[in-house]
Amino acid sequence: MRSCVLLVGLLALTACRRPGATHPHADRPPDTATLAHEIPRFLRTSGVPGLSMAVVRDGRVVWAQAFGTRGDSARTPVDTATVFEAASLSKPVFAYLVLRLADRGELDLDRPLAEILEYPRGPRDQRARRITARMVLSHRTGLPNWGGERLTLQFEPGTAYGYSGEGFLYLQKAVERATGQSLEALARREVFEPLGMTRSSYVWQERFEGNAAHAKDWLWRVAPIDRWVEPNAAYTLLTTAPDYARFVAAVLAGRGLSPATWQALLTPVSETSPGTAMALGVRVENGPDGRIFYHSGNNGRRFTCYMTGDVGRGTGFVYFTNASNGTSLVEALAGPVFRGAPSRHRAEYDRFDDPRLVAIRSIQRAAVEAGADAARARLRTVRADSSAHLSPDDMLALGEFFAGRGLAPLSIEVLEQAVADTPGSGAARLSLARAQEAAGRLEQALGSYRRAQSLGADREETVRLIRWVEERLAARARPVAVDPRALARYPGRYAERRVTLRDGRLFYSGGAYPASPLTPMTKRLFEVAAEPTVRVRFDDVGLGSAARIVVLYNDGTADEAVRMNEPRRSLTSAP
Repeated sequence: MRSCVLLVGLLALTACRRPGATHPHADRPPDTATLAHEIPRFLRTSGVPGLSMAVVRDGRVVWAQAFGTRGDSARTPVDTATVFEAASLSKPVFAYLVLRLADRGELDLDRPLAEILEYPRGPRDQRARRITARMVLSHRTGLPNWGGERLTLQFEPGTAYGYSGEGFLYLQKAVERATGQSLEALARREVFEPLGMTRSSYVWQERFEGNAAHAKDWLWRVAPIDRWVEPNAAYTLLTTAPDYARFVAAVLAGRGLSPATWQALLTPVSETSPGTAMALGVRVENGPDGRIFYHSGNNGRRFTCYMTGDVGRGTGFVYFTNASNGTSLVEALAGPVFRGAPSRHRAEYDRFDDPRLVAIRSIQRAAVEAGADAARARLRTVRADSSAHLSPDDMLALGEFFAGRGLAPLSIEVLEQAVADTPGSGAARLSLARAQEAAGRLEQALGSYRRAQSLGADREETVRLIRWVEERLAARARPVAVDPRALARYPGRYAERRVTLRDGRLFYSGGAYPASPLTPMTKRLFEVAAEPTVRVRFDDVGLGSAARIVVLYNDGTADEAVRMNEPRRSLTSAP
């Protein structure tokens, strides 16, 4: 396998050149004047509150500017020092770190990670013992993106592509074990300090407090940036556009890596779509002008971002937004940077000015600003306009948006119409069931989940959701009272999460959003009242306090968070 990878790398040398090589567009610098002029319009049309962007050319940051607001109630402007969540743009930085270790012989990319560390939540499957760092960086581990308390393999490791944050977390833990250093310490040593990334960290720093973005999520709610306590290589990087642009410049030039390792970083491993592939930590696209690398990020449909570099041109850029739809700006921002040169992968992103997306945002805005009647009227107008072309999936998404905004009658009305329009759709029934559950109509939701299953909706998912609702119904039928002395063992800080006790009731805060009451389902398992798709279980409860919490989600995933005054254990999941 390794010989095949090396051969591919050698063959690719002619296509992947370091900046400075002769190039037909080398004399056409990015049009930053157009960017500065057009970005405010892009933000107004898209509804994105704020954006910070930096452009790289010939190995250095040549332009950086910020637009809009940080998204907080004070309407504070974004500037180039504003810290954003990098979401999955955390992964390429970690991959670069790992490759630097491999360059020095401190890590073998093809050594099974199980020889370094047994992943506590890893699959009880001998095939998982063959997972290597190279498989993690190219997303070929067979692990899910995020899983529950015990992971299962989705396919034979090394045989296919399957995006996996769990894989990156496993590799992080193995690297920490092998080096004896934390991810944060390694990142400072291998990436941040060498590249001059002075406002970057995989954990929250108090120095970020005065200039950090707030997010506008998919429900148009505003929440502060997450203050990560435990680092996670897959998604906790906090950074600025100029800082991340310095990393993009390093990748463009191969700075800090041997020529062979730099080549491996950009060599396709697994095809992800026609003409694009996963390399080692970045996606790549082969074109007539050389290799293009790129990656995007989305942390729980709140912060979104994107970076790219064209190796032949020696040009790249990165931008961060504090909104769920920020990647709809990819093509609009890339146009002035690359002077209209086309790219295959950029066409895969939605465009912010697509009439359909503009129409959807107008309906959402009506719901948020004026309520159900205004949203209903706007929806009628949009559906009568043939230029909008709302699809059945768009209607399902709008129904779920209304449910999330607490507009249960409108949500159910829209989704019932969607079911009537597509009576054989399991997806429509599934969306209706979720809306009914969100409205507290559990018996109706149970019937809709079962109907969705009969119409071919994913069996594993529907079985899990049916069980979830049945457990909620059982808890309603037999309310649980927890002894006050037991409740007193639970409050505390668990990594980024907090549990407090007020007036005899527990409250849970998951980080970005306000605290919500917890409703007991058993003596140790509680439902989050504001978000019934989330439950909190207290584990290792002795005579003193709970040692950790496990946060369970109805999509089958789970997080573990350890009480901060307890011995450190591994954090195991993510958004």
